[in-house]
Amino acid sequence: MSHRGAPHTIIHCMYSVAIGGQEMVVLSLLAQLDRSRFTPRVLCFQGGGELTARFEALGVPVDILDAPPGSGGVTCLAAMRRYFRRHRPAILHTHNPTPHQYGALAAVGGAVPIVVHTKHGRNQLLTARGRWLERLAGRLTDVVVPVSADAAEVARGMDGVPASRIHVIRNGIAIGPAVPRRPSTRRHVVHVARLNKVKDQPTLLRAARIVADTHPDFHLDLVGDGEQREALEQQVDALGLRQQVTFHGFTHDVTPYLAAADLFVLSSVSEGIALTLLEAMAAGLPVVATDVGGNREVVVVNETGLLVPPQAPEALAEAMLAIFADPTKAAAMG
Repeated sequence: MSHRGAPHTIIHCMYSVAIGGQEMVVLSLLAQLDRSRFTPRVLCFQGGGELTARFEALGVPVDILDAPPGSGGVTCLAAMRRYFRRHRPAILHTHNPTPHQYGALAAVGGAVPIVVHTKHGRNQLLTARGRWLERLAGRLTDVVVPVSADAAEVARGMDGVPASRIHVIRNGIAIGPAVPRRPSTRRHVVHVARLNKVKDQPTLLRAARIVADTHPDFHLDLVGDGEQREALEQQVDALGLRQQVTFHGFTHDVTPYLAAADLFVLSSVSEGIALTLLEAMAAGLPVVATDVGGNREVVVVNETGLLVPPQAPEALAEAMLAIFADPTKAAAMG
């Protein structure tokens, strides 16, 4: 695509700009975008996200679709086509299934010349209808960009995207100065993630109860927020973990929490390449993560951390206890 003349409009379509991994990927991408060639906008199905101000600080407008998916498929598709006619994008770049499905269908017939889709995970929560729609959207998409080899395999096998249209670009982070570590006086674990079903904090809390029964000085920091927070707070009380677990809510800077921890734990049932996992490793922390999605592409077992099956609190607890039992090996992993 030529860069002569007026910049080309790119629309990044996401469900929301609530703080999370894929949203941070888009934010980082737009911060580096060549504005002499491209003019970006963000289109969301849902408003009120915590990252709205950060996108707008980059000079990127955040628009809310005037007919969200719950208003009906035809109504939503019509709203997207009206939006495309108004802004005349050269490229539509979608993120995750719902924006991909509606966006690819709305772009049919020349409404948008080029459709690019970044695949951030494994379609974990899709229904049978959703999987069918994802296959259809894949056929209408010019390039699919999985963030891991695992997500690429899902695109090929489950979504039926031809290999020639799949280009893996793994998530990454900017490596800054080393995080100064603060000596911990207790067994201190940190978990940074959105509080939702995919991240499966209930399994982490059940594992925390097991670890706390062995080590009374155990403490877990949950950094992040989301729709599952109230239920998780209730689970903490039911497990008698109020003294061992602290909810910190979402923050733009997780560095202090990483610096204070001995171990980073990720309990997801699905992942692409988790930015928080990369940030923890860059901060010198050993990690325990579930063996899902792209986690195996990041964690070298017994060298940088341990992997355990998903939804297995006993295995997760056993891995944490193994890290605590060998401080020398834990330091080497970090």
